[in-house]
Amino acid sequence: MTYGQHGNNGHRNVAQPRVLTCGSRATSDRCYMRKPLVAFARVTALILAALVHIPSWPAPSGAMAQPEPGGRTSVMEAYGKLPLSFEANQGQTDAQVSFLARGRGYALFLTANEAVLALLKPAGGTSGSGGSDGEYKASDGDVLRMQLVGANPQPRVAGLAELPGKVNYLLGSDPAQWRTNVPSYAKVRYQEVYPGVELIYYGNQRQLEHDFVVAPGADPGSIILTFLGADQMAVDADGALVLHLPGGEVRMSSPLIYQEMDGARRGVEGRYALRDGNHVAFAIGDYDRSQPLVIDPVLLYSTF
Repeated sequence: MTYGQHGNNGHRNVAQPRVLTCGSRATSDRCYMRKPLVAFARVTALILAALVHIPSWPAPSGAMAQPEPGGRTSVMEAYGKLPLSFEANQGQTDAQVSFLARGRGYALFLTANEAVLALLKPAGGTSGSGGSDGEYKASDGDVLRMQLVGANPQPRVAGLAELPGKVNYLLGSDPAQWRTNVPSYAKVRYQEVYPGVELIYYGNQRQLEHDFVVAPGADPGSIILTFLGADQMAVDADGALVLHLPGGEVRMSSPLIYQEMDGARRGVEGRYALRDGNHVAFAIGDYDRSQPLVIDPVLLYSTF
């Protein structure tokens, strides 16, 4: 399977297998969080099997600095700074997925209540390298699913800041199966994931940021995360949340918490709070509850 080919019209023509994510949602968050382990293992296997080859998208003209002789490192650093591109799902993957993003060694699927991150390691290489053919081994990959506990099962989801260009999926010889002119966005916003709380995803090729924007008077204590696919998790001395996966570690940096007031950003003290059942909440210090509050954790996967 090959990704990232360009047609004569300059659009990306992508051959993409059907990727399944989680099973059907239940209205009860308890039912949703207690899926059988067999089902989770089956979902993980399906995602990894479908993502044996991960796309390495060409950069837009002028997006990368010209490499110096032997300057592969500088090129990779420039690639890592490219913003994430979230494709709207128009039938190119499972119907539960609202948006998807892909890059070198990873694929990200956003559903109503979770972010599914598939991480693969390069065949014959080390983390962050990759072979000359850009192939990745499904057998060495992991799937991490970040879920919102007790959240609105049907939030309004929309892409923000549409990016130039379209993506084309040309599957087989039947035009009825093709998906063309698929738009992509720099950000994805979830409205009312909890009462008075919206969630905005964005980032670059090395990290996923997700801002929880808490409206005045809303309760940030309602935000609770859980991670499926991690064997262990702990908060380190720097306040980062360390997620131990079978194939490596993924880190969520200490949360940046702040308020925008009088044209300036005012920091608010806060940290991760581990709870029973592998749940993670945010312990927030004093702040002005008459103003919006932003909680900005960053999921780092570049070192997987």
